[in-house]
Amino acid sequence: MSIITPRAARTTAAALAVLALGAGAVACDGDDDSASAAPTASRNASAPAQEASKGDGGASQGGGEGAAPSAAPKEEGQNDDGINPSDEAGKPSGAHCATSEIDFDFWAPHGGKPDMEQGKYQQSVTVRLTNHSKRTCTLKGFPGVQLVSAKGERWDLPRSNVRADTMTLKPGDDTAHIKFTIMPETDPDARVFVPQDVVMTLPDETKQVTLPWEYGGAILDQSGATHPGTFVDPIGL
Repeated sequence: MSIITPRAARTTAAALAVLALGAGAVACDGDDDSASAAPTASRNASAPAQEASKGDGGASQGGGEGAAPSAAPKEEGQNDDGINPSDEAGKPSGAHCATSEIDFDFWAPHGGKPDMEQGKYQQSVTVRLTNHSKRTCTLKGFPGVQLVSAKGERWDLPRSNVRADTMTLKPGDDTAHIKFTIMPETDPDARVFVPQDVVMTLPDETKQVTLPWEYGGAILDQSGATHPGTFVDPIGL
């Protein structure tokens, strides 16, 4: 049986302490390696998560419940360009007048009307065009004017050589006019055209408007003439 002296005990304890420190150092080295690898794995995992976050944010701006709007709300009737269409057709102010925006009626300035009881002089017939829409619109060019008889005969009036100007009609009650010139005829032996209706088409439009002819009489039928005395002017004042 060996006797352990106090000095030997102290030596043994010191050796055991050295061994313990060595084991602890190894364990700390292992923990450091594990900790240094963790941020790398964490960065790789976080990248897709960041992309998904961006996608979710975009969806929220697009209209999630309670999401703040991405832009100021549009005014009622405003389109994507910020233009407020000012009529039911959605046309901007200044575009040509649609047929649906115009009222048609015969108009005799100063109470006058064509004299259909004489067959010597040309007479003027005027149709008033009134802008009843809520926007300003324009008319330019020759209207189509067709006389229709009770038998269904049709006479497309030729155009004059008058220059067409742009007519700007403000909303409410601004007007322009269709004026056509006719040659009344009272000779019973003459070839005549007896109108029952007047069919009109505005420039750049296809919709037709019909007004019953309200002046009576007959017009000298020159539908096949090169220079007839019955013709239509461009839309004017």
